Amino acid sequence: MICCDRIYGVLNVEEPVFAEIIAAPTFQRLQGINMGPWVPCRPFYSIPVSRYHHSIGVFMLLRRHGAPLAEQIAGLIHDVSHTAFSHLSDRLFGGETSSRTQEYQDDIHDKFVKNSELAEIITRAGFCLDEILDDSNFILKERDLPDLCADRLDYCLRAIPHMHHHGKLLDCDEVALSRAIVATPDGFVLRDAKSAKMFARAFNQTDEEIYSSYGATFYEEMLARICRNAIEQGILTCEEFLELNDMQVIRKMHLAGVDFSPMYDSPEAWRITKDDEDAVILSQKMRRVNPPFIDSDGTVRRLSEIDDDFAKYFSACPKFAEYKIKKA
Repeated sequence: MICCDRIYGVLNVEEPVFAEIIAAPTFQRLQGINMGPWVPCRPFYSIPVSRYHHSIGVFMLLRRHGAPLAEQIAGLIHDVSHTAFSHLSDRLFGGETSSRTQEYQDDIHDKFVKNSELAEIITRAGFCLDEILDDSNFILKERDLPDLCADRLDYCLRAIPHMHHHGKLLDCDEVALSRAIVATPDGFVLRDAKSAKMFARAFNQTDEEIYSSYGATFYEEMLARICRNAIEQGILTCEEFLELNDMQVIRKMHLAGVDFSPMYDSPEAWRITKDDEDAVILSQKMRRVNPPFIDSDGTVRRLSEIDDDFAKYFSACPKFAEYKIKKA
């Protein structure tokens, strides 16, 4: 199998297990699952990157840096348990604070994989499924914030062209940044302070202006309300959010006559900036990185250690945002 990617180039993959996983229906479904929220009237909030391409990107990044085959498999399948509209599931099916942590997909991941055709493909290839599903076995695939990991690195790099399209981060080059990534025994780092500053700006600005912004949070809440009503009316089942992709869910609701007009409302018309007992508080997880990098003396340091302005910015960032809107 030949993998071609605009960021990582061309990789020849000889092990059949990877081609089998990618060809599986469970993995193919990710082609229709977008990384960000569905916002038809505000394209800026909808980064046009599928979880299919992101997952293959994570795999290619891990392979480029010599990760074990088991870790490469773990990276390839890490997003297969995402529902339609990705983190919308935290608002639909998670608890009251789920949008602050966005862990719904992670909570169901092991069970979902074990009940899918991927389990048989992986075990037939001679790999231990429980080992692959245990992130503690892998240092490069997944790390807690504010560290770097394959997942975090790839989805930031894939968002940069979208930011370019909207006149932002014009001095950031995703291919050049990908070449500044270095794998160490302690995880991913960047090769110098300049690369660390550029990646931190790209990652943090994209999260601040898109993923955790008020606009994206508002439209995610509107879509959650629409989907919740569709479930209550029997138009959709909860299970279908794990079986269908974004547009298949939209199409099913559209054919049933569901009203999508809230998706075209102005976020500012709903926002409340003062204390109001009738306000609804929307929470949204905020992601910020503090990249480790290799300093000129060979020591690995955090960006906050050498940049006072960044240190102040980073220390002031909360773990989640809260926005107040009208009830209806």
